Amino acid sequence: MSNDDLKPGEERFPEPAHLDAAHLVAQRRRNIWLGLALLGFVFLVGLTTFIRLSGSEENQANFYYNMNQSGGDAEAPALPPGMTPDQAAPPPNLSVEPVLEEDVIVEEEAPEQ
Repeated sequence: MSNDDLKPGEERFPEPAHLDAAHLVAQRRRNIWLGLALLGFVFLVGLTTFIRLSGSEENQANFYYNMNQSGGDAEAPALPPGMTPDQAAPPPNLSVEPVLEEDVIVEEEAPEQ
């Protein structure tokens, strides 16, 4: 095939290299080490993130939205400075008891013919 068959702006891709057995073994060994290094990096980032988040103060802020706490008689911790009790309350759509709506019958309109 000559370059005359190509349209303007097109290129011919080079032929892929044909590797012998020794090169394929070396390539596989490099790929395995690269994969292990990547896996180690992902594990390290995940572990670091877990450790940093578990010790953060924002983790203790979970108290205000945790509806399943035992010991409901215990006194709530003091609010942070500048926060009102209304701000600390969970959103109104969250509740301990599920809200059962009355059965509502919706009449569907018949399509006009």
